[in-house]
Amino acid sequence: MVHLELERVEALELLGMVLAHLNNAEAAGDLSPRLATLLAIRDKLAVGLREQT
Repeated sequence: MVHLELERVEALELLGMVLAHLNNAEAAGDLSPRLATLLAIRDKLAVGLREQT
């Protein structure tokens, strides 16, 4: 098992990069089963963030 500690800013930067890659894959039509799951997580996260504001 790998233990990784990130500062909050680093974690947000990493999340931003992951979301950008997801958006690129979605736009390219690369919809593998794993990508579909990650896109669903992204969408739920976006809804949750919108509800907080």
